[in-house]
Amino acid sequence: MPKSPARFPDTATMLFCIGAQKAGTTWLYDALRASPQVHFCRNKELHYFDVIAGRANLAIANRVNMATALAGKLKAAPGPRNAKVLKQLREVAELLTIYTGEPGDHRPYLRYLLRGYRDQPVVCDITPAYAVLDARHFADMAEIGTAKFLFLLRDPVDRMWSQIRMSVAVGQPDLPKGPEFDAACVDRAMTIINSGRLPRIERSDYQRTMEALERVVPADRIKYVFYENLFAPETLDDICGFAGIDRIHADGARRSNPGRTATIPDDIRITFEEGFARQYDFIRARFGDAVPAAWDSVRRAQLFAPS
Repeated sequence: MPKSPARFPDTATMLFCIGAQKAGTTWLYDALRASPQVHFCRNKELHYFDVIAGRANLAIANRVNMATALAGKLKAAPGPRNAKVLKQLREVAELLTIYTGEPGDHRPYLRYLLRGYRDQPVVCDITPAYAVLDARHFADMAEIGTAKFLFLLRDPVDRMWSQIRMSVAVGQPDLPKGPEFDAACVDRAMTIINSGRLPRIERSDYQRTMEALERVVPADRIKYVFYENLFAPETLDDICGFAGIDRIHADGARRSNPGRTATIPDDIRITFEEGFARQYDFIRARFGDAVPAAWDSVRRAQLFAPS
Protein backbone atom coordinates (compact mmCIF):
# COMPACT_ATOMS: atom_id res chain seq x y z
CA MET A 1 0.00 0.00 0.00
CA PRO A 2 1.47 3.40 -0.97
CA LYS A 3 2.30 5.63 1.99
CA SER A 4 -0.24 8.36 2.65
CA PRO A 5 1.08 11.89 2.01
CA ALA A 6 2.05 13.97 5.04
CA ARG A 7 1.12 17.25 3.36
CA PHE A 8 -2.10 18.42 1.80
CA PRO A 9 -2.14 18.19 -2.02
CA ASP A 10 -1.82 21.52 -3.84
CA THR A 11 -4.51 20.54 -6.34
CA ALA A 12 -7.26 19.86 -3.78
CA THR A 13 -9.62 21.89 -1.62
CA MET A 14 -10.16 21.01 2.02
CA LEU A 15 -13.83 21.12 3.01
CA PHE A 16 -14.79 21.14 6.69
CA CYS A 17 -18.42 20.68 7.73
CA ILE A 18 -18.45 22.02 11.28
CA GLY A 19 -22.02 21.42 12.41
CA ALA A 20 -24.51 21.81 13.73
CA GLN A 21 -25.20 18.57 15.58
CA LYS A 22 -28.47 16.93 14.50
CA ALA A 23 -28.63 19.16 11.44
CA GLY A 24 -28.34 16.67 8.61
CA THR A 25 -24.58 16.14 8.51
CA THR A 26 -24.92 12.35 8.13
CA TRP A 27 -27.28 12.77 5.17
CA LEU A 28 -24.83 15.23 3.61
CA TYR A 29 -21.95 12.81 4.25
CA ASP A 30 -23.82 10.04 2.44
CA ALA A 31 -24.62 12.39 -0.45
CA LEU A 32 -21.07 13.72 -0.89
CA ARG A 33 -19.52 10.29 -0.45
CA ALA A 34 -21.31 9.22 -3.63
CA SER A 35 -19.29 11.74 -5.63
CA PRO A 36 -16.08 10.44 -7.23
CA GLN A 37 -14.67 13.97 -6.80
CA VAL A 38 -14.77 13.93 -2.99
CA HIS A 39 -12.35 12.02 -0.78
CA PHE A 40 -13.31 10.81 2.67
CA CYS A 41 -11.25 8.68 5.00
CA ARG A 42 -12.74 5.72 6.83
CA ASN A 43 -14.44 7.76 9.57
CA LYS A 44 -17.11 10.44 9.10
CA GLU A 45 -16.28 12.33 12.29
CA LEU A 46 -12.54 12.51 12.85
CA HIS A 47 -12.66 14.62 16.03
CA TYR A 48 -9.15 15.87 15.47
CA PHE A 49 -9.16 19.62 15.92
CA ASP A 50 -11.61 19.55 18.83
CA VAL A 51 -9.49 16.95 20.64
CA ILE A 52 -6.16 18.75 20.19
CA ALA A 53 -7.89 21.96 21.32
CA GLY A 54 -8.85 20.22 24.57
CA ARG A 55 -12.56 20.46 23.79
CA ALA A 56 -13.37 16.77 23.25
CA ASN A 57 -11.65 14.72 25.94
CA LEU A 58 -14.50 12.21 25.88
CA ALA A 59 -13.99 11.52 22.17
CA ILE A 60 -10.36 10.46 22.56
CA ALA A 61 -11.11 8.64 25.83
CA ASN A 62 -13.80 6.58 24.10
CA ARG A 63 -11.35 5.60 21.37
CA VAL A 64 -8.63 4.65 23.84
CA ASN A 65 -11.15 2.66 25.87
CA MET A 66 -12.28 0.88 22.71
CA ALA A 67 -8.69 -0.07 21.89
CA THR A 68 -8.14 -1.30 25.43
CA ALA A 69 -11.32 -3.37 25.39
CA LEU A 70 -10.42 -4.94 22.05
CA ALA A 71 -6.92 -5.77 23.25
CA GLY A 72 -8.48 -7.50 26.24
CA LYS A 73 -10.40 -9.83 23.93
CA LEU A 74 -7.24 -11.26 22.35
CA LYS A 75 -6.53 -14.91 23.12
CA ALA A 76 -3.01 -16.15 23.78
CA ALA A 77 -3.34 -18.97 21.32
CA PRO A 78 -2.66 -19.46 17.61
CA GLY A 79 -5.43 -19.79 15.10
CA PRO A 80 -8.01 -17.59 13.37
CA ARG A 81 -9.95 -16.62 16.49
CA ASN A 82 -8.04 -13.36 16.92
CA ALA A 83 -8.39 -12.22 13.30
CA LYS A 84 -11.59 -10.19 13.68
CA VAL A 85 -10.50 -8.53 16.91
CA LEU A 86 -7.08 -7.68 15.46
CA LYS A 87 -8.71 -6.08 12.42
CA GLN A 88 -10.89 -3.90 14.65
CA LEU A 89 -7.98 -3.10 16.94
CA ARG A 90 -5.80 -2.12 13.99
CA GLU A 91 -8.49 0.26 12.74
CA VAL A 92 -8.85 1.96 16.12
CA ALA A 93 -5.08 2.14 16.60
CA GLU A 94 -4.65 3.73 13.18
CA LEU A 95 -7.33 6.30 14.04
CA LEU A 96 -5.56 7.12 17.30
CA THR A 97 -2.38 7.94 15.38
CA ILE A 98 -3.93 11.26 14.32
CA TYR A 99 -3.25 12.56 17.83
CA THR A 100 0.46 11.68 17.89
CA GLY A 101 1.90 14.87 16.40
CA GLU A 102 3.65 17.63 18.32
CA PRO A 103 1.60 20.81 18.84
CA GLY A 104 1.04 22.42 15.45
CA ASP A 105 2.14 19.32 13.55
CA HIS A 106 -0.87 18.05 11.59
CA ARG A 107 1.05 15.45 9.57
CA PRO A 108 -0.34 12.42 11.45
CA TYR A 109 -3.86 13.75 10.87
CA LEU A 110 -3.15 14.32 7.19
CA ARG A 111 -1.66 10.85 6.76
CA TYR A 112 -4.83 9.30 8.09
CA LEU A 113 -7.17 11.74 6.35
CA LEU A 114 -5.51 11.17 2.97
CA ARG A 115 -5.28 7.40 3.18
CA GLY A 116 -6.63 6.07 -0.11
CA TYR A 117 -6.61 9.52 -1.71
CA ARG A 118 -6.81 9.33 -5.52
CA ASP A 119 -6.32 12.94 -6.67
CA GLN A 120 -9.91 13.99 -5.97
CA PRO A 121 -10.39 17.79 -6.10
CA VAL A 122 -12.05 17.88 -2.66
CA VAL A 123 -11.06 16.30 0.65
CA CYS A 124 -13.73 16.37 3.34
CA ASP A 125 -13.86 16.15 7.13
CA ILE A 126 -17.39 16.30 8.55
CA THR A 127 -17.15 16.73 12.31
CA PRO A 128 -20.07 18.75 13.72
CA ALA A 129 -18.30 19.15 17.08
CA TYR A 130 -15.81 21.55 15.46
CA ALA A 131 -18.53 24.19 15.90
CA VAL A 132 -17.41 24.70 19.51
CA LEU A 133 -13.91 25.80 18.50
CA ASP A 134 -12.50 29.31 18.81
CA ALA A 135 -11.20 31.66 16.13
CA ARG A 136 -7.57 30.58 16.61
CA HIS A 137 -8.52 26.99 15.91
CA PHE A 138 -10.50 27.96 12.81
CA ALA A 139 -7.48 29.95 11.63
CA ASP A 140 -5.32 26.84 12.02
CA MET A 141 -7.84 24.73 10.10
CA ALA A 142 -8.11 27.37 7.36
CA GLU A 143 -4.44 26.91 6.48
CA ILE A 144 -5.00 23.31 5.39
CA GLY A 145 -5.49 23.39 1.65
CA THR A 146 -7.04 26.89 1.71
CA ALA A 147 -9.94 25.27 3.51
CA LYS A 148 -13.60 26.04 3.02
CA PHE A 149 -16.15 25.77 5.82
CA LEU A 150 -19.74 24.61 5.64
CA PHE A 151 -22.01 25.27 8.63
CA LEU A 152 -25.47 23.72 8.75
CA LEU A 153 -28.02 25.64 10.83
CA ARG A 154 -31.18 24.11 12.27
CA ASP A 155 -33.99 25.72 14.24
CA PRO A 156 -32.45 25.79 17.75
CA VAL A 157 -35.46 24.25 19.48
CA ASP A 158 -35.89 21.47 16.93
CA ARG A 159 -32.15 20.75 17.07
CA MET A 160 -32.21 20.62 20.87
CA TRP A 161 -35.27 18.36 20.95
CA SER A 162 -33.69 16.03 18.39
CA GLN A 163 -30.53 15.86 20.51
CA ILE A 164 -32.61 15.07 23.59
CA ARG A 165 -34.46 12.25 21.79
CA MET A 166 -31.16 10.79 20.64
CA SER A 167 -29.63 11.02 24.13
CA VAL A 168 -32.61 9.30 25.73
CA ALA A 169 -32.68 6.56 23.07
CA VAL A 170 -28.96 5.88 23.51
CA GLY A 171 -28.99 6.14 27.29
CA GLN A 172 -32.15 4.04 27.76
CA PRO A 173 -32.23 1.68 24.76
CA ASP A 174 -34.75 -0.67 26.39
CA LEU A 175 -37.30 2.09 26.94
CA PRO A 176 -40.40 1.28 24.84
CA LYS A 177 -41.71 3.73 22.28
CA GLY A 178 -44.73 5.76 23.24
CA PRO A 179 -45.66 7.51 26.50
CA GLU A 180 -42.66 6.22 28.48
CA PHE A 181 -40.17 7.44 25.90
CA ASP A 182 -42.01 10.78 25.58
CA ALA A 183 -41.97 11.23 29.36
CA ALA A 184 -38.23 10.47 29.52
CA CYS A 185 -37.59 13.13 26.87
CA VAL A 186 -39.64 15.66 28.83
CA ASP A 187 -37.69 14.79 31.98
CA ARG A 188 -34.39 15.32 30.14
CA ALA A 189 -35.64 18.65 28.79
CA MET A 190 -36.73 19.80 32.26
CA THR A 191 -33.32 18.88 33.65
CA ILE A 192 -31.67 21.12 31.08
CA ILE A 193 -34.17 23.93 31.69
CA ASN A 194 -33.76 23.76 35.48
CA SER A 195 -29.97 23.84 35.14
CA GLY A 196 -30.24 27.36 33.73
CA ARG A 197 -27.68 26.60 31.03
CA LEU A 198 -29.92 26.79 27.95
CA PRO A 199 -28.44 30.10 26.71
CA ARG A 200 -24.91 28.72 27.23
CA ILE A 201 -25.18 25.43 25.34
CA GLU A 202 -22.25 25.65 22.92
CA ARG A 203 -23.74 23.42 20.25
CA SER A 204 -26.67 25.87 20.00
CA ASP A 205 -24.59 29.06 20.05
CA TYR A 206 -24.63 29.75 16.33
CA GLN A 207 -23.71 33.39 16.86
CA ARG A 208 -20.48 32.55 18.68
CA THR A 209 -19.43 30.02 16.05
CA MET A 210 -20.21 32.31 13.12
CA GLU A 211 -18.45 35.32 14.62
CA ALA A 212 -15.36 33.27 15.49
CA LEU A 213 -15.26 31.76 12.01
CA GLU A 214 -15.74 35.05 10.20
CA ARG A 215 -13.02 36.70 12.25
CA VAL A 216 -10.33 34.57 10.61
CA VAL A 217 -11.78 33.05 7.40
CA PRO A 218 -12.67 35.06 4.26
CA ALA A 219 -16.39 35.21 3.49
CA ASP A 220 -16.02 33.43 0.16
CA ARG A 221 -14.70 30.36 1.98
CA ILE A 222 -17.71 30.09 4.30
CA LYS A 223 -21.16 28.80 3.46
CA TYR A 224 -24.23 28.65 5.71
CA VAL A 225 -27.04 26.24 4.88
CA PHE A 226 -30.34 25.81 6.69
CA TYR A 227 -31.17 22.22 7.59
CA GLU A 228 -34.79 22.91 6.65
CA ASN A 229 -33.64 23.57 3.04
CA LEU A 230 -30.87 20.96 2.90
CA PHE A 231 -32.83 18.17 1.24
CA ALA A 232 -33.96 20.23 -1.74
CA PRO A 233 -32.03 19.47 -4.98
CA GLU A 234 -31.16 23.13 -5.49
CA THR A 235 -29.52 23.31 -2.06
CA LEU A 236 -27.31 20.31 -2.79
CA ASP A 237 -26.46 21.89 -6.16
CA ASP A 238 -25.43 25.04 -4.29
CA ILE A 239 -23.22 23.07 -1.91
CA CYS A 240 -21.58 21.27 -4.84
CA GLY A 241 -20.91 24.61 -6.50
CA PHE A 242 -19.34 25.92 -3.30
CA ALA A 243 -17.14 22.83 -3.01
CA GLY A 244 -16.18 23.03 -6.69
CA ILE A 245 -17.52 19.63 -7.78
CA ASP A 246 -20.07 18.46 -10.32
CA ARG A 247 -23.72 18.20 -9.37
CA ILE A 248 -24.74 15.07 -7.54
CA HIS A 249 -28.14 13.56 -6.91
CA ALA A 250 -29.39 12.34 -3.55
CA ASP A 251 -32.69 11.14 -2.14
CA GLY A 252 -34.05 14.17 -0.32
CA ALA A 253 -36.89 12.10 1.12
CA ARG A 254 -34.50 9.75 2.91
CA ARG A 255 -33.21 10.71 6.35
CA SER A 256 -30.06 9.30 7.93
CA ASN A 257 -30.36 8.14 11.54
CA PRO A 258 -33.87 9.58 11.99
CA GLY A 259 -34.17 8.18 15.51
CA ARG A 260 -37.31 7.90 17.61
CA THR A 261 -40.10 10.42 17.41
CA ALA A 262 -41.66 12.32 20.31
CA THR A 263 -43.75 15.48 20.23
CA ILE A 264 -42.33 18.40 22.15
CA PRO A 265 -44.93 19.94 24.51
CA ASP A 266 -45.76 23.58 23.79
CA ASP A 267 -44.65 24.76 27.25
CA ILE A 268 -41.19 23.24 26.77
CA ARG A 269 -40.93 24.62 23.24
CA ILE A 270 -41.77 28.10 24.51
CA THR A 271 -39.23 27.85 27.34
CA PHE A 272 -36.59 26.64 24.87
CA GLU A 273 -37.40 29.54 22.53
CA GLU A 274 -36.92 31.98 25.37
CA GLY A 275 -33.60 30.38 26.24
CA PHE A 276 -32.44 30.59 22.63
CA ALA A 277 -33.88 34.05 21.99
CA ARG A 278 -30.46 35.56 21.28
CA GLN A 279 -29.83 32.96 18.58
CA TYR A 280 -33.19 33.55 16.92
CA ASP A 281 -32.64 37.32 16.94
CA PHE A 282 -29.13 37.00 15.54
CA ILE A 283 -30.06 34.61 12.73
CA ARG A 284 -33.14 36.63 11.72
CA ALA A 285 -31.13 39.86 11.71
CA ARG A 286 -28.42 38.20 9.65
CA PHE A 287 -30.48 36.29 7.08
CA GLY A 288 -33.83 38.09 7.08
CA ASP A 289 -36.42 36.52 4.79
CA ALA A 290 -34.04 33.67 3.96
CA VAL A 291 -34.72 32.14 7.38
CA PRO A 292 -37.04 29.14 6.83
CA ALA A 293 -40.62 29.39 8.03
CA ALA A 294 -39.97 26.42 10.32
CA TRP A 295 -38.03 28.81 12.56
CA ASP A 296 -41.22 30.76 13.34
CA SER A 297 -41.85 31.01 17.04
CA VAL A 298 -44.77 29.36 18.83
CA ARG A 299 -44.43 32.00 21.51
CA ARG A 300 -44.50 34.82 18.97
CA ALA A 301 -47.56 33.29 17.28
CA GLN A 302 -49.36 33.18 20.63
CA LEU A 303 -48.37 36.72 21.58
CA PHE A 304 -49.58 38.19 18.30
CA ALA A 305 -52.59 35.94 17.68
CA PRO A 306 -55.86 37.84 17.12
CA SER A 307 -57.81 38.14 20.36
